[in-house]
Amino acid sequence: MSSLITLHSSDGAYEAKIQPSRGANCLAFYHHPSKISALRTYDPDKTIELDNPFLYGTPLLFPPNRIKGGKFTYEGREYSLPINEESTGCFLHGTLHETPFEVVEVTESTILCRYTATDNSPYLTYPHAFTLTVKYDLCEKGLKQTVSITNNSDKKMPVGLAFHTTFQMPFIEGGDVKNIKMTLPVGEEYDRDMSDFSMTWETVDDKDFHQRLANGDVVPAEQFISRHFSRPVGAALRLTDTASGYSVVYDADDSFKYWMVYNGGNEDFLCVEPQTWINSAPQAPAKMGDVNIIGIEAGETREFVTTLHIEK
Repeated sequence: MSSLITLHSSDGAYEAKIQPSRGANCLAFYHHPSKISALRTYDPDKTIELDNPFLYGTPLLFPPNRIKGGKFTYEGREYSLPINEESTGCFLHGTLHETPFEVVEVTESTILCRYTATDNSPYLTYPHAFTLTVKYDLCEKGLKQTVSITNNSDKKMPVGLAFHTTFQMPFIEGGDVKNIKMTLPVGEEYDRDMSDFSMTWETVDDKDFHQRLANGDVVPAEQFISRHFSRPVGAALRLTDTASGYSVVYDADDSFKYWMVYNGGNEDFLCVEPQTWINSAPQAPAKMGDVNIIGIEAGETREFVTTLHIEK
């Protein structure tokens, strides 16, 4: 039996498939009038083991990116997360992306999924009780995803959130990857040591590439991409198939202040990851200033919203 729940917009144009058994992942997103299948997907009934679970759909990363040694300090308290990337000695991305969520409510066009961490049943070694819900709303304008996090502990909770959103290339039936151009407004670019992907805490001066991104002149399939940027307020990703004129548009609220862009030299997918904090934020040096570690007070709830739609 499939673990996917299918949503439809009221006009029949959009369809989305949600996988509650793996982190409430939006595993597929279709626009039927244009024959677009935007996200890289797989058949959960036929796939036993994924080659890389972060490269399908919209995996939820909590907290995202690498934390060297898994240790950091927040408000004088030491946090220690498990090392799950032995090659670098880092904590990486967490496990919510593969954790079963409870299905709270389903309609034709919406689904609400919930994960709860308690003192007796904690999330990894994260020392906070919390409730995290993922709600999808599918309408004529596209897909809206709302993540709500409620701090059920008695201390302020440091939060970083991201999605390893992976787009299928090409995303339109009969398309050619060489026809897909990316528009992505970016701010600063941050350097990393590619031997272990750690941050050097320096910036990259590549104004030509940044301008080409802003102008929509980058063809992802023509180059290796693994880059980390700050995200200007209101910036959205646009992937355009120049042959058909259709674009996949991915946006996020202003809590998401950074982008990670990755294809690893592959032509068949592109990851564009909105994230709330800078890579390795809990270990950022003082010179980096505000790296957007979001503190949720005891009893407080914060919402984070992303949207996905098709334009011509």
